[in-house]
Amino acid sequence: MSAPARSEQRGARELSLSGPDAAAAIALARPNGWMFSAWLLAHLAVSASLVALIVYYPQPPAVLLLSLALGSELHALTVLQHDCGHRNAYRSQAANLWVGRFLAFFVFLPFTSFTELHKQHHRFTGEPEKDPDEWYYAGGPRWLFLREGLFMPRFIKESLTARLPAPVRARVRRELAANVVLLTLLVGASLHYGFFAVVFYALLLPMAVLALVINPIARGYEHFPVALLDRDSPQRRNLANNTVTVHNRWLGLLWANIVYHVEHHLYPGVPFYRLPRLHRLLRERRSYLVEPYTLYSLFHRHTPLRRSVEPSTSTAP
Repeated sequence: MSAPARSEQRGARELSLSGPDAAAAIALARPNGWMFSAWLLAHLAVSASLVALIVYYPQPPAVLLLSLALGSELHALTVLQHDCGHRNAYRSQAANLWVGRFLAFFVFLPFTSFTELHKQHHRFTGEPEKDPDEWYYAGGPRWLFLREGLFMPRFIKESLTARLPAPVRARVRRELAANVVLLTLLVGASLHYGFFAVVFYALLLPMAVLALVINPIARGYEHFPVALLDRDSPQRRNLANNTVTVHNRWLGLLWANIVYHVEHHLYPGVPFYRLPRLHRLLRERRSYLVEPYTLYSLFHRHTPLRRSVEPSTSTAP
């Protein structure tokens, strides 16, 4: 089997594993559809339980807390559809496509354009003229989190205007149309049968929580250093300096390990549930940005972004 696809970012070669550890990384990159399905069903079960609680206990402030928890679960489902986009969920391309579309509907985004633009982001992270996410960083740290709150409408706009091959553009339009039709039917039916309060607290409010609270925190912090660096800084295009890993098992469990973001960019072919194992392979041998929790640098302004342990001289695996 070939080595897992690696980021073309500067710094990737220096961070990449070699020898027995490289072989271990290759083994980690094999998709396990049963494992992915188990995680997917677990997150769907948690989401369904939260929705059931909203239906049977629709009293504030409990219902607001449940909506907040559902927003967090929506973020986890977004990460799972992101794994489908990387073809890390299943060996079958068709399974990745249709499960990815199913999950993308929960955030009303076209799966195909998310996948295509995300590939460009991986290839050109931090490059002002090529990274499709550049707009979020361009205003500096003050605007980064506010702009991330506009991710969903901006992404839909990008989906319709991106320079994609004609067949891909047609697929994107079909996915957008399907999302609009399904959402309209869902909201219409809820109004007709008197369930709008449930739809509001179980779908619309969690979506707002995801878009305006969780997404700015999670997405905004993954590449927070880019917003701190000048556009012509070579560090801006170096994987060791433009991406942050948050080494926290609880956040990893909550958000499907997307917090191991350096590892994900370095070996994007490794499924989300194996990223902690990849982190253990890397942390004793390479230096990159690691922090204990999301927004660490913002609360420790006197402290520069921490680095993980410098390359070890040990030969132990």
